[in-house]
Amino acid sequence: MRHPVRAVRGFTIIEMLVALVVTMVGFAAIFQLQLGTMRGNIGARELAAATNLAERYAEVLHRDANLWTGFDRPGPWLNQEPRVWHSFTAAPVDHNARPYVDDDAEGSPLARQRFCVHYWFDEGQGPFDGVLSGRIRVVWPRNGLDRDPLYEICGEGDADGFEPVAAEWFTLT
Repeated sequence: MRHPVRAVRGFTIIEMLVALVVTMVGFAAIFQLQLGTMRGNIGARELAAATNLAERYAEVLHRDANLWTGFDRPGPWLNQEPRVWHSFTAAPVDHNARPYVDDDAEGSPLARQRFCVHYWFDEGQGPFDGVLSGRIRVVWPRNGLDRDPLYEICGEGDADGFEPVAAEWFTLT
């Protein structure tokens, strides 16, 4: 006796479309996760570089403060007006505190990090006479490809008037 031949059953177009949509949603989620990870890594790298710059320039102020004797302020950093933001650099610097140089119109990936470094100090009064307190502020733009705003705030005359806007700047103080 022969068995009847059954038709081979495949997938319908609806099943294929549903599988395709589920797969695409999964790939989109993985892609967004990768983008978030990359942004986080870039932010962490910039924060680490800013922290290193702040530590480097704090050491410069510490070294100059050790030279302070009597009423003579050592220069050039501490020989400034107290309680005012001053600039360590007249132009943006890279993560190694070297003057930043534009490589090309779009900006080189090697020179993506650009920072301005400002400092503020105060002289102790009364029982704290002879003691200095200081602050270091490192500023860099949120949009890494936008180089122009840094030149407006890095100079000595512009350091005190700078007020960071959350949407435009990262600031480490």
